[in-house]
Parts: sequence; C-alpha cells; structure tokens
Amino acid sequence: MPTWLIFTTLICMTLLALAPVSTVADTHDQADWHYTYRPSDSLQAVGKRLLNNQHTWSDIVRYNQIDNVAGLQPGSIIKVPINWLKFQPKPASTLSVSGNVLVKKGRAQQFSRLKANTAINVSDEIVTRKGRALIRFADNSILIIEEDTHVTFNKLTHYGETGMVDTRIRLKRGGVSADVSPLVKGSRYEISTPSAVAAVRGTQFRLQTDAQGTRIEVTEGEVELTHAHGKKKIEAGQGASVSAQSALVTTKALNEAPTRQFDSAVLDDLPATLNWKSQIEAAAYRFQLRKDSKHGQLVRSSEHRKPSVSLDQLQNGTYSLAMRSIDKQGFQGIDDTANISIQIASDIPALLTPSGDSIASKETTLFSWRLKDSHTLSKLELSKDANFSNLAHTQAFSSETKTKLDPSISPGIYYWRVVALSEDSSESESDVRKISLRGMMDTATILSVNYIKNQVGLFWNNVEDANGYILQISETPSFRNILREESIAKASAFLKLAAGKKYYARVKGVATELYESDYGPSKELHIKK
Repeated sequence: MPTWLIFTTLICMTLLALAPVSTVADTHDQADWHYTYRPSDSLQAVGKRLLNNQHTWSDIVRYNQIDNVAGLQPGSIIKVPINWLKFQPKPASTLSVSGNVLVKKGRAQQFSRLKANTAINVSDEIVTRKGRALIRFADNSILIIEEDTHVTFNKLTHYGETGMVDTRIRLKRGGVSADVSPLVKGSRYEISTPSAVAAVRGTQFRLQTDAQGTRIEVTEGEVELTHAHGKKKIEAGQGASVSAQSALVTTKALNEAPTRQFDSAVLDDLPATLNWKSQIEAAAYRFQLRKDSKHGQLVRSSEHRKPSVSLDQLQNGTYSLAMRSIDKQGFQGIDDTANISIQIASDIPALLTPSGDSIASKETTLFSWRLKDSHTLSKLELSKDANFSNLAHTQAFSSETKTKLDPSISPGIYYWRVVALSEDSSESESDVRKISLRGMMDTATILSVNYIKNQVGLFWNNVEDANGYILQISETPSFRNILREESIAKASAFLKLAAGKKYYARVKGVATELYESDYGPSKELHIKK
C-alpha cells in the first residue's frame, strides 16, 4: 500500500475515534421515561405526540433496539430519554390570598399586591408579610406560603402528555407547607434553601429557613434532604434541622396528632369551644381553620398555650380545621384534621309596626322590625299580592330596621314583609302582614258662591285623581250637626236653603275609600229674606 494511503487511513480512523457518537448513544446515561404501548398506537404517532423537534420515531426504534416495528405488541414498555420529550413552561396559579402578600412578576422592578387567580411564572417572587398565599401547580401539588416568607419560582416545566413536571422553588426565608402530588417517574420537585435542598416524590411536609439553618417536618411520605456535607432521608413522622454552620443533621420524632374531645361535626350555635387532649411533650399548639377543605381559603390561624379554641362569627358552611402541637425545640407535630359544618338558623325578622290588617297613611306610617344579630342586614318589601310576585316597593339591604314608604306609592291594599341577609349570605323572611294604605289628595276649596233667590250655587277647584266629591252642610262652623251630605260627580253643586239663616259648607275629593282629600275650609252661606 502506498505511504500516502496508509497515512490518510490513519488520520480518518483517528478522526472517527475522536468524533462524538450519535445523539441516540449519548442519551443512554440520561434518565428514561417509560411509555406503555397501546393497541391503537403507532411509533410514528407516539413520536409526533411526545418528541421534541430534534428527535423522531426512528430514534425511539434505535434507542430501544426494536427489530420488528410492525410486530410491536400492546403493553410493551418503550424507553424515552427525558431530554427528548416536548416540554414547556407551565405556570402555577394562586388559589387564595389572605392578608398582606406581594408579588414581583418576571423582570418587573417593583412588587405589587398579589390577588387570587393570578398566574405564577418562572422567576416570579412572592413575599408575605402579615399574610399567606396558597399556590397550585400543574400537577395539582399545593404550596402554602406562610407569614414573613420570601419565595422565588426557578423552574415550572410541564412535559406534555407524559404528566411529568419539573418544579424548583427557592425559599429565601420564612416557611412553606407543601402537599406534593405523587410524581410520575422522571418528575422533579425541589425546594432549596440557603443551607439545604428538599427533594420529594409525593409527600406532605413543612419547611422553614432562616440565618441559622433549615428545619423540615415530614408528615407523609419522605423527603431527601441534601446539604453541604451529604444527604439524609427524612421519613413521615420525623423532623430534621440543618445548621448553616455545622455538618450535623439533627433528627427527632414529631409529636403525634392531638386527640380531639368533641364529637359533633355540625355546630348549630356560636360561639362554640373545641377541645383536644393535652400532650406532655407540647410547649404550645397551632390551630388553623380553612373554608371548604384543607386547601381552602385560610380563615383563622393562631397559636395557643392549651389545645382549645373558641369559634365565633363564622358564616354557615363547611370548614376544615387542624390542630397540632409544638415541642420545646420548635418542631410542629402531626395535624389532627376534621371537617365541621356551621349550620346556624337564620335571623328571622320580627315585625313590629304597623299591625296586621291596619289602615295607615302611606305618607306618615313608620314600618319597623327587630333582628337578633346586629350584623344582619334587612330590607322592606311591599307587594300587591300575598305571594310577593307583584312587588310595588323594595329596598337595598341595609342595617336600618325602620323605614317610611316612597310617597309615589299609590293608596290601596298591600302585603308587607322584611327579608334579612345574614353574614353567611343566607336570606330569611319574616311573616307577612296585610295593610290598607290610605292616601291624601289635594284639598278641595270652595272658590265662589252664587245666590239666585233661595238657591245657592257652589263652585270649587277640580282635585287631581278625584272620581267625585262629598259635600257637607252644617248649621255650625264645627260641623258637629250635619244637616246634609251628598256625593257629587262634578266640582259644583246647587242647593235650596231656607232664607234668613246661616249655613256652613265644605267639600272633599274622593277616589276610593283609601284615597281621598281632607275637607277643605268651610264657607259661610246666608240667604236673605
């Protein structure tokens, strides 16, 4: 063989030896995700659905050394390197916020007030002062950010249809409580602090950190705690602390859940006192109350010297309560959790005035009622029917327990009641009373008198809404002795009176028996002989 050919061959062999092997070969040292092949699957469809743009279904064939693609049986396990999978940022969301909680979004320079239903993205920071926030992630894991805490979200990745997530959080100071959903193989959930990293795979734990170090309390599952000098597995029922100045990890058993001393799951009256049995190992107790469920809106959180709480001023509904003890080293123990239901009878208004079946003036009558709870709001309703399907008058809810009617209400027969609105937003109704509202028309005044022999012609003003008039004649100005009273359709009348005597006349307008005017001023009549 010529010398030049030998030299060229050696160079080519050297370059091949130094060249990087294929991407497929590289990934054998990476973590794999296992996919179960389904009857309706094809490798082409699986690759298109799951793989990123750098890989195809043929890479899966080579990686798994599949000789017969057509003969691949349902139920076969296919390994896919995690870094081949499609992935995208998947924001978390704020389920609830209580108290003073701030958020700094991405590249924003300033913090703003955090509200419920806010999307939390990578690099967002949350700072709590006298407040708490409850965060939900793509896999339904929950993070409760406690008071005086600073958290940064470093990674929030979701691997498409695989269900895998990669969640990494930085706890700079303060405390969090986590309820992590069972993680699909290949998923990652980590919370790092200045002195340790907590890595979990489906568990419940509490984590606190400050300048002295990090403390963890695992209530379910297990957590791998990594620090500068190694790793340690912390199991359910254990607490551990890592000092920032020492390689030593101190572990201890957490206090068991306190034993509750109440049975009823329904409270029909408040205030109510709930008690648990005291624990010898306890230095204090922590109580929490949430709306609806253990991941609901925080209603109350308090620390007590004894395992006893008094519940007051709660709206009707379902609550989740938790009581745990705190030992002398500050480790918080296992929760005793229970669901309770508040079912307090509504505050039904008691009607005072006017009485039932009364006749009252629509302009001056005062409607009044009584409530037991000063926090209950109420309103008056007036209807033309006893079923209150034809409302003639209603109001906005207020703290007032007495009112007058709108002057525009027409006289007539009505039904009235009071509707109460309690603090839990439930409504209750009083009994129903019937009332006849009397209205006053303008006064009818005799304007002129004409005398023709022994006849007298009387003329008065037309009264708006009047269907007729009532004329009275008396011998005295006080009208104690009525000589004559008659109904007249028009605003005038002609009378025959005896000559040589004095008479007095007055008139009023009438529409119905509940709608009329007062008698106007009297007019003196005198027919000369």
